Amino acid sequence: MREPIIIDNNQVRVDDKTGFVNLTDMARMKNAENASMLLKNWMRIRSSVRFFYEWELFRDPGFKSIEFDTFKSEAGDPDFFLTAKQLVNGGATGIFAKSGRYGGTYGHIDWAIHFANWMDPRFYVLTINAFRDMSDYFSGRNALHDRFSRELVAKNYGLITGQNKRQELPLPPHPMTEGFKSGDRKTMIRRYLNQVDADILNLAVFGITALEWRSKFPQADGRKNMRDFAIAEELLILNALQIELRVLQEDQYNPEEKLHRLRDKAGELIDFHCDTPEKVRDF
Repeated sequence: MREPIIIDNNQVRVDDKTGFVNLTDMARMKNAENASMLLKNWMRIRSSVRFFYEWELFRDPGFKSIEFDTFKSEAGDPDFFLTAKQLVNGGATGIFAKSGRYGGTYGHIDWAIHFANWMDPRFYVLTINAFRDMSDYFSGRNALHDRFSRELVAKNYGLITGQNKRQELPLPPHPMTEGFKSGDRKTMIRRYLNQVDADILNLAVFGITALEWRSKFPQADGRKNMRDFAIAEELLILNALQIELRVLQEDQYNPEEKLHRLRDKAGELIDFHCDTPEKVRDF
């Protein structure tokens, strides 16, 4: 099991494999003797069933379940009750129940927040705060910013590859030379141009090429590269240099000139973004 979440000085277990929260633990905080009945009462009401359905539909636009149609039509009736097992059998992925030492009903964080809101406004506020602390613990306070920066870099890299698609291609290497590789000529040459420009950026920011980095830091996941391990400031600088490189491409600078200019620009950006002793040390 993961480290538990602390809500109002009470421990709420978190499933190690899924990250789902133990709803039974949360229910016990409100009513220790009737925790299971509290969960059933929450799952049976119409607003909860509609939330379950809309949440599943949001996660999977193709979600369709005959059982959920029945749940929605009968929700709120005096004799209608719903269990985690019935929800799972109906196609729900946001909840499950398990037995044993770490048993109980577990729900996705979104479901847990919905449950907390239904139980008690104060408990709802405490739960949100606890989940925010948990997110900081597992992902780091700057995780969202880092992810955005990484996605922005990946998006703007299309500026570089797009320009290489539009420029006239040089003649391919002769079949008898070492530089020759079999395959479609245009794809082969454009892939090479993209690789050269990517390594110009890598050298300007990280001081190392992609091949050198992979040799020095081999990864089990071959899709990982040095940008996946970069700090936020490095990603911001890289993003700015990609835009600068696009201009250099259009002005037809050669690779050596591109690298020289981007290294100078990288130095300016490092001084700008690393404005604290801590950032300078991390960089």
